[in-house]
Amino acid sequence: MSFNLVDLVKGQLGGAALGQLGALLGEDSNKTESALGAAIPGLLSGLTSSAKADGGASLFNAVKDSDDSLLDNIGGMLTGSNSSSIMSQGSGILGSLLGNGAMGGLASAVAGLSGIGGKSSSGLMGILAPIVLGMIKRKLFGGGGGFNQNAGGLLSLLDSQKSNIDSAMPAGFADQLKSSGFMDQIGNLGGGVADAAGSAVNAAGDAVSGAAGTVGNVAGDAAAGVGNAAASGGGFLKKFLPIAIIAALALFAWKFITGNKEVEMPDVAGQVSGAADSATAAVSGAIPSIDVDGVDVGSAFGDVFSSASSTVAGITDVDSAKAALPAFGDITTKVDDLSGIWDKVPEAGRGALSGMIGDNVGTLTSGLETVQKIPGVGDVIGPVAGPLLEKLMAFTK
Repeated sequence: MSFNLVDLVKGQLGGAALGQLGALLGEDSNKTESALGAAIPGLLSGLTSSAKADGGASLFNAVKDSDDSLLDNIGGMLTGSNSSSIMSQGSGILGSLLGNGAMGGLASAVAGLSGIGGKSSSGLMGILAPIVLGMIKRKLFGGGGGFNQNAGGLLSLLDSQKSNIDSAMPAGFADQLKSSGFMDQIGNLGGGVADAAGSAVNAAGDAVSGAAGTVGNVAGDAAAGVGNAAASGGGFLKKFLPIAIIAALALFAWKFITGNKEVEMPDVAGQVSGAADSATAAVSGAIPSIDVDGVDVGSAFGDVFSSASSTVAGITDVDSAKAALPAFGDITTKVDDLSGIWDKVPEAGRGALSGMIGDNVGTLTSGLETVQKIPGVGDVIGPVAGPLLEKLMAFTK
């Protein structure tokens, strides 16, 4: 049965929901409706490109994990006490799927076309994220659509919507997307991070090839092939490249040669970790530069998120969490200093910064949630990480 994904998403935000959305964003209904008309096809176009960059794996996982029950109570989602949390989480998810540069470009293009503020535009993306993902989930897993319930089926679903997405693009919006940098960011998903991932996996392939003879060469060639794909195709590490598959293949070859004896494996995880750190540090790259009293506020926030991301990336157990506490203290001090000059940031600049900060907070929150699943780590960093996130979220309001 045919359907139009753009219209289905737009239909969730019609009538009373449109007014509720405008109130949440602080914009009038006409501008909000105009922004929606651009944001929905723009976002779907970006997600389609993102999915193609890694075979649909990352987007499929996001769709599968999404809470599509939100679609049954859109009004509550837009007016409830957790609407800000939903918005922030949605921004974080989109930041991980599209990259913060593309997110910023899309928000800027939507704001330019519709006349809503930069902060409102970024907030709109965060609200649209669970709606879009939930609608895709229902079409993919609801049956009757004829799509396989896997990453390949997701790509087929998105391909079937190409003409609907293209025809829904408002006049002149393609030019806005190009001038905002969105098209360049989407066209180069993964970029240098993918190069780092490719190098790390190629190194794993070389290590296996050099030590394990014929079967080792097979595993090494396979690992090197995926590494080259990551470097040329874009985004495999950033889009959660399944390194475990390569490691398992290497381990199989190694044990086959050695008769399953205990051997010292090459440090594949260590090499991949270095590339992962590079991906995490890239979180802060899209924050604009704004000078206040000789302080580049944008750069200062960039340093905050870069430091925070690096600190989180270094936490692997309770001891490393304890060692990270002084760094969290330094970061919190920097944030307090920025609070002292925030009111001096021009309103227009504050809106642009707020959207980018919200995206970065979402990504940082995801990282913190991940490391706090390590036994004992949450008890150590929770008391400092929670207040830090609250301080950062204050800049998005």
